[in-house]
Amino acid sequence: MGKQRETWSTDLKEAIVLSVLRGELGVAEAARQHGVNESLIHTWKTQFLEAGRARLAGDRHDHGITQVERENDRLKRILAEKELELDIARKVRRL
Repeated sequence: MGKQRETWSTDLKEAIVLSVLRGELGVAEAARQHGVNESLIHTWKTQFLEAGRARLAGDRHDHGITQVERENDRLKRILAEKELELDIARKVRRL
């Protein structure tokens, strides 16, 4: 049987990366202390810095949600207009 992958909490990843970035621990030392592969710490560090860089550039994580909400509002307006048109057409046919 294969070895099951270990999962790391976001809080632990953040603590390890911040300790490395602050210079409190070297990558090798942090890896030994926490039983993590050094390459994994390098990956977490890169992801952490890229996310910060994207945020500083104004890239919002919830941008896609806002775009979906705008599209949803637009479609609701179109639906309301079509319902109104159908209602008017029904009333005209009754006359």
